[in-house]
Amino acid sequence: MPARDFAGRTVDAHVRAFTNAEVAARDIVEGVLDRVARAAPFNPIATLDAEGARAAADALDARRRQGTAFGRLAGVPVSAKDLILTKGLQTAFASRVMKDNVPSVDADAIAQWRAADAILFAKTTTPEFGHKVLTDSPLHGVTRNPWNRAHTSGGSSGGAAVAIALGLGPIAMSTDGAGSGRIPAACCGVYGLKATLGRVPHEVPIDQFGQLTYLGVMARHPADLGAGLAAMSRGHRDDPWTAAIGRTPFAWPAPEAAAPVAGRRITVIRRMTGGYLDPDTEARLDAAIAWLDRHGARISELDGRTIDWKLDVARIILRANQIERFGDLLRNRREELDPSFVRTLEEGDAVDAVTLRRALADRTSAYKSVQKLFVEADLLLTPTVATPAPLATQDQFAPLVVDGKPIGDLRAAWYAYTIPFNMTGHPAISIPFGRSRAGLPIGLHFVAPWYEEAQLIRLAEAFDAETAASLDFPPGFGPG
Repeated sequence: MPARDFAGRTVDAHVRAFTNAEVAARDIVEGVLDRVARAAPFNPIATLDAEGARAAADALDARRRQGTAFGRLAGVPVSAKDLILTKGLQTAFASRVMKDNVPSVDADAIAQWRAADAILFAKTTTPEFGHKVLTDSPLHGVTRNPWNRAHTSGGSSGGAAVAIALGLGPIAMSTDGAGSGRIPAACCGVYGLKATLGRVPHEVPIDQFGQLTYLGVMARHPADLGAGLAAMSRGHRDDPWTAAIGRTPFAWPAPEAAAPVAGRRITVIRRMTGGYLDPDTEARLDAAIAWLDRHGARISELDGRTIDWKLDVARIILRANQIERFGDLLRNRREELDPSFVRTLEEGDAVDAVTLRRALADRTSAYKSVQKLFVEADLLLTPTVATPAPLATQDQFAPLVVDGKPIGDLRAAWYAYTIPFNMTGHPAISIPFGRSRAGLPIGLHFVAPWYEEAQLIRLAEAFDAETAASLDFPPGFGPG
């Protein structure tokens, strides 16, 4: 079959071209597989399922010849992070101890995408069990930034972000436990959405009521976030949070509502904790504020130091969950694990019951603090991260160094902006907004009230109309 390069085209363009018989699904898949080969130096792919993708495409082409109806993602090539269960396709969690794991079931969100006739062609890279915000693992190696290979892609959904930046399909499924979908989206210059708690079923974790991790979507075009979310948001009986909004999936295109910018009350939080903010990042934040103001937004600024964001609370809960899930690996297979994952588990092993109980109560306090902000605001605006992507050699536990000076550990100094909203459940998005003087992407981070994902996507569309970020490809990877 001839390859057709559909890189840069929207989900809707893929679906229309396929369903109108302008292109075969197999041709689209061959085009993506060609790009996968070209993308190898950046290492975004953990497991490639070329033959499975071809077989799925051939089946779609046969159905089209028979005149059958199709789902909303018909012919769309998609990838999923290597933490998400995929039936019949290796899900190794980037771990040598799980390298032979082939699930017998799909995660429900994957099953929904498949039912919508998407074509799953690959699993994308992640650190071992998604434990850090940098993407490297002993099993799969280092995933590199598509704009500069010396720098990190961010993590833990680094492979997903690189895949979207390089045109390997229009949407990718990510996970986000403390910003690990939004952080790499900012590092790689793409759009990354974390929906409201319960919007997307995540029925796999053993503690359903204490979840901090979300399945999310990354995309090149903002509207594709809506398309991807709508196709994975039907509730699941084993995820109690999905019961809060019933069984009705997210609707996209969303009903017309108020203008995405004019009249919106936007509270800017420039520094969450008063720490360092990269000058290029701050300059782009100021440019965004000026643009919002010109388009009729009502801007106010809040000193982030006036809020107790409970940043350690998320760490304590995550570490306690990790040691519960992986304690046997720490005890019995320590030498096979990434040393940074071992250290992460040891942190969890040190969490006592009283500390965990206090953290669970503090999670409620954090939620109430953020809810109070939305009394006076429709949206919150922060940087996504405090600096553009660090070097690919950055250690998870080493200080972040800027201009030869350590500015603090990654959690406090780099990605404090994303952490609170995994605890509080609010939807959040990273929007690409230009690049640093060194050419690395810079992201803006918007947070909305519960269930207001459509507002975030419309806002991203407004930004994209200004910046044309969706048309911006790394050198050598432009469409065609």
